Amino acid sequence: SFANNLLEYSHYTRPEEFEGEEVPEALRSGNHEKIRLWRLKESLKRTLLKRPDLILKKDFTKEEKKLLKEVEQELDKIFEEIFKK
Repeated sequence: SFANNLLEYSHYTRPEEFEGEEVPEALRSGNHEKIRLWRLKESLKRTLLKRPDLILKKDFTKEEKKLLKEVEQELDKIFEEIFKK
C-alpha cells in the first residue's frame, strides 16, 4: 500500500508480545506524535529497503530527511556488526 509514494508501515495487534516479537514502545506509548513519527520512519525504511526506486524519485521534507538519517545510522551499525565477523 502507498501513501506519499512510500510503502506502508508495519502493523501490529495484540498481544504486545508474540513469539518473542514485541510491539514497538512508541506504538504502546499512546503518544500520538511518537506514533506518527514511528510510522513515518518505518515507511521510509521499508521503502528504502524494498523499493529504492520510489525513494530516488521522492522530494523529502526536513522531517523525512532527519528520519532517513536515523535509518542510515541504524543500518550502518548493523553493517559494522556484520563486517566484524
